Amino acid sequence: MIMKNNDNKSSIIKWLIFILIAVAVFTAVVIIFAKIRDVKADIERSEEASKKVEARAESKPEVGVKLTPAPSKTDKEETQKSDVKTEEPEPEIVVLESLEGVSAGTVLKEEELDLTSLDKYFVSYEISDEIFERIYGDDRSYKTYCNVPREDLCYIKMLHRGFDEKIHVGEMIVNKAIESDVIEIFTELFKNDYQIEKMLLIDEYGADDFISIDNNNTSAFNYRLVTGGDTVSMHGWGIAIDINPLQNPYIWSDGAGGWLWEDRDADLYLDRDAEDAKERHMINHDDLCYQLFAEHGFTWGGDWENPIDYQHFEKRVVSY
Repeated sequence: MIMKNNDNKSSIIKWLIFILIAVAVFTAVVIIFAKIRDVKADIERSEEASKKVEARAESKPEVGVKLTPAPSKTDKEETQKSDVKTEEPEPEIVVLESLEGVSAGTVLKEEELDLTSLDKYFVSYEISDEIFERIYGDDRSYKTYCNVPREDLCYIKMLHRGFDEKIHVGEMIVNKAIESDVIEIFTELFKNDYQIEKMLLIDEYGADDFISIDNNNTSAFNYRLVTGGDTVSMHGWGIAIDINPLQNPYIWSDGAGGWLWEDRDADLYLDRDAEDAKERHMINHDDLCYQLFAEHGFTWGGDWENPIDYQHFEKRVVSY
């Protein structure tokens, strides 16, 4: 009985030893597999890092001094040529043979003009359809009820010296009865550098005298009534011209020895005998403009008693 118990104990011990060995072996195998897995992961990470380093190295520009080949003789010649600055030739100035196609108000250089033959720049034309379209209408200079025949009028394009001392292209519509007078007068004014600030058709200002005056515009034909009256103005017949109206205002008596006016700054130009009258573009009997118009048979509004119209010249050669 005692022997049997010993055998049982011995058997139990063997089993315990076997179990312990099996557990130890299993544990060792697990540890080995874990180690192998970690080592494999480390190897993969290392390879991945190596690839990234290689990739960066390939994309990184080479560091160091790069030697460039010495330029050849041809390269040197081309470089020298490119270093030489070639001056652009100045555009050739074309001398105008006429003012056709040149818009009124255009500023021209003296080199663009043949100043020895001014007649080509002071020219009268028939009222073309294009011009008539500009002036026809009840808000234009040639009203729908205008009784002056279109063929009695002419369009003149000419030069004038502006207040800026530059040469400007001007335009004007007048009655053919004073056509030659106007061309001769304004040619002489230009030759003598007489200054006229603007010279555009009054239609550029809606055929409104007050707006035209406020822009100091020199003009002629405008079918309208006389200022403050009920008869057709001489401008309506195309036989009157207003010159630099701001410096040569229209004024009338206040009945008490003074003067009234509507134009801005007119009070600055009441003293017609001022020493600087010429420099200030004021027309008086010593002024070239007055003298030329008078020689051609025009009367001057500056000689009227009341009202007085210093800008105004007229020649009553027609009536309608």
